[in-house]
Amino acid sequence: MNAKDWLLDFSRGAALGTGILPGVSVGTVGLIVKIYDKLLDAISGLTKHFGKAFMTLLPIALGTLISAALLLFGYSRLKDYIPFEIVALMAGLILGGVPIIVKEVDWKAISPLDILRMSLGFIFAAGIGIVAVIASKNNWFNVGEAFLDPNHNIWVYFVTFFVGIVTAIACLLPGISGSMVLFIFGLYNPVVGLYTGPDSMIHNHDRIGTGLILTAVLFVGVVIGLVGFAKIMRRLEEKHHQGTFTLVLGFVGGSLISMFVNHEIWAYYQSGAGWYHYLIGGVLFVAGVLLLLFLLKKSGQLSPAKKVEDAETSGAE
Repeated sequence: MNAKDWLLDFSRGAALGTGILPGVSVGTVGLIVKIYDKLLDAISGLTKHFGKAFMTLLPIALGTLISAALLLFGYSRLKDYIPFEIVALMAGLILGGVPIIVKEVDWKAISPLDILRMSLGFIFAAGIGIVAVIASKNNWFNVGEAFLDPNHNIWVYFVTFFVGIVTAIACLLPGISGSMVLFIFGLYNPVVGLYTGPDSMIHNHDRIGTGLILTAVLFVGVVIGLVGFAKIMRRLEEKHHQGTFTLVLGFVGGSLISMFVNHEIWAYYQSGAGWYHYLIGGVLFVAGVLLLLFLLKKSGQLSPAKKVEDAETSGAE
């Protein structure tokens, strides 16, 4: 790889780093900057052609990590002051990315089973946020508090591992944000809090041990999700295209509910925040939708899905 291609992949990786924010889909960004297929093929090839795949992923990973670190720093400074506005903007980006999924569905061939998949995906994703609110109000469990003392809440390690896998799988699909998965499960701010804020490992040295273990558990889950499911997701997209994307569409729809209904933002609703926060949030929500639609249109990603067209063509033959 020459220097020009290396820098181009680094810059594309920096764009992928925006996926650290809830609502920004790494898959969608990958399509916009035209690196999605290259990224998925490289991840799939890690087990067979590690050296080549590693060198392909290196500039992308470096760009992603640097961009993500800078964005996390900014997020940590703003989240305590304008949490609703941030959530509204991120939810707008989620909704703006829905056409990417919608165009993958063959609506002429929609079946009751497809509708069932969408319904189950919606109920599951929406239910995560709703259950978290109910659990917090009834003191059943609080992921954020348990994250501060995982040694007395061992279940947090298992949840973190599982969510790491789900987050990685989400990153492989356009339209789904991996960080959004962390957010609706209630793990996003606790994970960010390991590195920034007054309870971070930097300021609270007592958390270094458990913080590093939680980081490792999440990392292992993400790696297993990426390496273990990259080929599976590719096969599902090819062999069960309709079923995969109807389920994804339902999940994304339900995640919009969980973005606005989760235990963290629910506390903000009860804090008596001024009406102007909701007004600004509404404006940012619309701006997020329009921004992503504009980027998708400019990149040519809103044209009809090739796979669906091919399926129709082969069916006609």
